Amino acid sequence: MVAFSWVLFPCAVVVAGITAIRWFLRRRQTYWLRHGIPAARNPHLLYGNVAGLAATHHTVTILQALYREFRDRQLPAGGFNLYFSPLLLIIDRALIERVLVKDFAQFQDRGLYASANANPLSSETLFSLAGERWHRMRQQLGPAFGAGSVRTMFPTTVRIAQTLAVYIGAQSKRRDLEWTDLMARYTTDVIGSCAFGIDCRTIRDPGTEFRAMGYRAFRCSRRRMWKLRFGYGFRRVADALQLCVSEPCVETFFLQLCRSTVLHRESYQLVKRDFLQQLLAMKATERLDMTQVAGQCYSFFIAGFETSASLMSFCLYELAKNGTVQERLRAAIVAALDETDGQLSYDMVMSLGYLDQVVNETLRMYPPVDFLFRVASTDYPVDHFGTIPRGTVLVVPVHALHHDAEYYPDPEVYDPERFAGAPKSRNVRDGAPFMPFGSGPRHCIGATVGLMLVKVGLVAMLRSFRFSLDVDRTPEKVTFKPRSLVLAPNSGMYLNVARV
Repeated sequence: MVAFSWVLFPCAVVVAGITAIRWFLRRRQTYWLRHGIPAARNPHLLYGNVAGLAATHHTVTILQALYREFRDRQLPAGGFNLYFSPLLLIIDRALIERVLVKDFAQFQDRGLYASANANPLSSETLFSLAGERWHRMRQQLGPAFGAGSVRTMFPTTVRIAQTLAVYIGAQSKRRDLEWTDLMARYTTDVIGSCAFGIDCRTIRDPGTEFRAMGYRAFRCSRRRMWKLRFGYGFRRVADALQLCVSEPCVETFFLQLCRSTVLHRESYQLVKRDFLQQLLAMKATERLDMTQVAGQCYSFFIAGFETSASLMSFCLYELAKNGTVQERLRAAIVAALDETDGQLSYDMVMSLGYLDQVVNETLRMYPPVDFLFRVASTDYPVDHFGTIPRGTVLVVPVHALHHDAEYYPDPEVYDPERFAGAPKSRNVRDGAPFMPFGSGPRHCIGATVGLMLVKVGLVAMLRSFRFSLDVDRTPEKVTFKPRSLVLAPNSGMYLNVARV
């Protein structure tokens, strides 16, 4: 009888455990029903409404389907489950404006988890900071990303863009040159020079340690994604475990790099006109400590190099497909260069109207970060809908909004003329959402820097080269890499290059 009891006890524990897990999952999947908020239908017990996410589908595909379902049901927002985590997808333009701008105080945090002990740099980035710490850091860093500061980065960007053009000229006959990677190497060199004050040289040598660490920082493994979800959902447990959501070797590399660069400058009293120098001025007045200086340099690099590379890649892709647009843009660039005797200037590049149209249309079709998210700090009532519970993660589907025919007729057609002339003459509906850099007080602080380095790179390439699609290796219709934090083509990008 005793032996029989010893057999039954572990079986009972297993059954109880399975029952408890099923109860927990079932309760999570009925979260929206219990709160009286309309939600996506038939959530899977484990996958929720995102089956295939990161395995076969990018977030773009999942959110587009949910967006269309809620639009068809004429809902201002709708609940869905990211596996067993309940989220709210915002559909209504007015509600989006309230969340991101008008009622920002109630939705100012993103809810990202980063342990100060395990990930000291990630925890100091503007992207992950919350509350008063975010507000204070944002105010301090504002001047470092202003137009005056961006102008000081312009000569460095031009020099690296010229290096890129020389490299393309030397490698133009190669059919194995993958352009998404090449654009990432260009943006790595620019931001590495502007943020850390070092010559990365990754355009010519893609095997540099700097490029490898940048790649690892953006690597989107399933393990990392689960850590991020666990950290958000169980913050206290994650703190107790000192959960590490970013690779320690990556943060150690950037922290040591920043420290050695600062030590060199302070030892030899070197002063450079770059982002790091402005942070050192804040450090000298004790507004920032060394870890915060390194954290902001790390943030500048991580937030900028991959997103800017994505924008440049898709811009070249669409220009290669649309020869008329490419020729018109090249003509505008050549005409502007004739006015400056062939020299690039900040005002000339940033005031090129048709280049701005091309970049904006690319950002509409391929926003590098395809969704925004905020956390409700209080219960938030919405007329004719219900009350959004405190702690809810709200998702704004930027890509889906940019591809809504109600706002942008023929949304799958690449048409820079949408952004030409006065608003009434544009192929854009009144109040159409355009949020490639976010919106409201928490919009991307580095937008001007990113646009500058993208435009300089495009001008440097298009003035000298003509691009067409390598149809044997690059499909006419792009699909997105499922496991990627930013939009990236699933099969790589290969272009034919000819000198003008």
